[in-house]
Amino acid sequence: MMSQEFAITFWGVCSIITTIFTLFTLATYIINRRRDAKKKREGVYISRVQALLAYIIVFIPGFPIIRYFLSLNGLETNSFIDIASILMTAFLLFYLWSVNTTYLKISSEGIEQRMWSARTTVYPVNAIDGIEYYKALAVDSQDLVSFYSKSGKLIAAFSPIIHKNYRLMAIVRFRIENERWPDMNNSGDVARVNELDDRGMTILYFRGREKVTGLADVYM
Repeated sequence: MMSQEFAITFWGVCSIITTIFTLFTLATYIINRRRDAKKKREGVYISRVQALLAYIIVFIPGFPIIRYFLSLNGLETNSFIDIASILMTAFLLFYLWSVNTTYLKISSEGIEQRMWSARTTVYPVNAIDGIEYYKALAVDSQDLVSFYSKSGKLIAAFSPIIHKNYRLMAIVRFRIENERWPDMNNSGDVARVNELDDRGMTILYFRGREKVTGLADVYM
C-alpha cells in the first residue's frame, strides 16, 4: 500500500498527465475529423472510431483524480486497489491513443487501413476477393466485417456500427450487383455508390450473405 505522501504526489501527477493527454488527444481527434470532412469533398473517405468524447473526457482522468482526492483526505486503500487503478488508467490511455491511430481510408489510390496492432497496408479496391460479415453473438459485442484478397491477405477489418463506415461495403455491393467494380470517374457509378453508402443498404445486405468470394480482378 502506498504511503499517504507518496500517494498524493503520485496520483496528483497522474491526474495532471492524464488530463493533459486526454485534452490533447481530443483536440487532435477533432482536427482530424475536420480534415477528413474536407478530404471527403475531394473524393477521399476516411473513417475513424466514433469515440464517445464526453465519456472519454470525464472518465479517463477520473480514476487518478478520484484516487488523488481519496489520498488527500487520508483514506487508505490496499495494494490491490492501487494496482487496479494504475492498470485501468493505463488501459484507458492506451484506448484513447488508439482512437487517433486507427483509421480506414478509401481513395483513388486504394484502401489504406492503419491499426494500432499492425503496420499500415494499402491495396487497390479491385484486389478485394472476399467479404465476410460476422454478426455479434452477444449484446456487449459488435458486428465485424472483413475484406480479403485472393491470396487470403486481410485488406481491411472493422466494425461498421462503431466506425459508421459503409463506403467500402457499398463499393463491394456495387461489384456484386453489377459484376464489375465501379468507375469512380463515372458520375453514374459514383451516384449509385453514394446511394448504397448507407447503413440500411449495407448491414442487412451482408448480414444475410455472411460470406461472398470471387470478386477480385487482380491477385494479391
